[in-house]
Amino acid sequence: MEVPVPPSGLREAKKARTRQAISDIATRLFMERGFEAVTVAEIAAAADVSVKTVFNYFPTKEDLFFDRAAELIGGLEATIRDRAPGVTVAAALHRLLADNLVPFPGTGWRRLRDPEHYELFRTYVATERASPALRARRHVIADTWAAPLAAAVAAALELPEGDPRAEAFAAMVLAAMALRHRTLAGAVLERRGARSVERRVRAVVDEALGRIARAFADVDRPPDRPSGGV
Repeated sequence: MEVPVPPSGLREAKKARTRQAISDIATRLFMERGFEAVTVAEIAAAADVSVKTVFNYFPTKEDLFFDRAAELIGGLEATIRDRAPGVTVAAALHRLLADNLVPFPGTGWRRLRDPEHYELFRTYVATERASPALRARRHVIADTWAAPLAAAVAAALELPEGDPRAEAFAAMVLAAMALRHRTLAGAVLERRGARSVERRVRAVVDEALGRIARAFADVDRPPDRPSGGV
């Protein structure tokens, strides 16, 4: 027997599809013409929605480009929270940032080895690099991640809320992520081979997260047993 989907679930699914469609159209236009050359009104027209609808889903024009920012910080929090027994916070983040083209768990590097995807990704990176507004927005987004990331670290390491050790840990991880992005973007814009791009990114992640692991070894100790174990 097929279980009916509640109306609220259908509404949420429709909203998610609409949001994704608007974002996809906006990103395509930005990549074709440049971020500053595209207006929100043009995006709304292309998506067959009103300008108000666009802003209902995306508070700023820049958020249309960085549409997965909330998902990314959520992935970082989940990586910390759901790490396997015996794995430190630094090790879990190290694996996430080294093993994936973009830091979404399980996405890997395979897509970059596809020439078509490589070129799309390169164009996306070039679009951001060419736009002062997008470059500035990346810094603003990273600032908004500091508090939730520090809270996740504090919870994982059983430190008090607002503990300076957790805040320092989070700040260093965000600095490592910024370095990782610059390395990735630079290699792609130079049209380095996919494996060369991956090696460069892994090298800076190994260095940065390795140093973070050593710096916080006194508090970032792997749990002896799974959470809730006896």
